[in-house]
Amino acid sequence: MALSSFDIDAPQWDQSTFMGRLKHFFNITDWRTAALPDSLILPIIMQRMEKYKFMQRITFLHGPIQVMMVGAFLVFMVPAACSLFPQRCSMAVSKLEPELRASIVSQYGDAVQRVYFNKGL
Repeated sequence: MALSSFDIDAPQWDQSTFMGRLKHFFNITDWRTAALPDSLILPIIMQRMEKYKFMQRITFLHGPIQVMMVGAFLVFMVPAACSLFPQRCSMAVSKLEPELRASIVSQYGDAVQRVYFNKGL
């Protein structure tokens, strides 16, 4: 199989600015967002920890402790959310930018009605 040449000036399907914005929108507005579990669990953990004497003595460290705990949660929850939920989305060719739409139609005609892309997490 021969390698095709790469033209940096030609529009690529995966370089759509609209598709990039749509990916970002899907990541932010998805109800299965990765930050949700730690934002629900962290207040419960902190409330229980504040009952201990050592936590009552170090009230000035409550903020940094919470930041470190959120970081630890995200280290594990973001990859878990990416692996558990499908990241594939589709979009109608008619909704793409004009130059990308023209590129797809010139190569494949009306045979391609939808393009598929990864949400980009």
